Amino acid sequence: MTGCCAQNKTDSSQGEHTGVKTKMLSLGGQLFVWSARRWLIAGQRKEKINEVLAHPYQAAKCPEAAQLLDEMMSIVAVSSFRPITIRCLHCPSLDEDEWLLTQAVRQLQTNNEQGAAEVVDEFIRGALATTFLRVAALYASSLSKVGKPITRANFLRIVEN
Repeated sequence: MTGCCAQNKTDSSQGEHTGVKTKMLSLGGQLFVWSARRWLIAGQRKEKINEVLAHPYQAAKCPEAAQLLDEMMSIVAVSSFRPITIRCLHCPSLDEDEWLLTQAVRQLQTNNEQGAAEVVDEFIRGALATTFLRVAALYASSLSKVGKPITRANFLRIVEN
């Protein structure tokens, strides 16, 4: 997994922005993206990931989700068949890979296991994909129980010509 940001982007292999702004995401979506980014930073700095993620998830009233996020990202880190790009903590836009991860969790949160499996197939295949989906479903459920959807209907906007 690699971290990068548009301000530091010098190599086209570092990933593309989706045009989706982090501020457009629901609070659950923002928490997930921030957590994935902070997880990568913690690993690079050799910080204790469970300590880094504990406070935001306690504040969100779903402390068990911090451990699940760690498991999800660990599975991605060791089993992805291609490099996965995660942006820097303050990047205003999502990378395509961050969007894929977000969509996988969103699909699970809306009980669309097949849709989630199709998304995950973009970066993990085989038995570890099944493991990732199981853990991600638990994470999605944890956020749902406290009213933190990954995306919500107001993410969509009507544009008049």
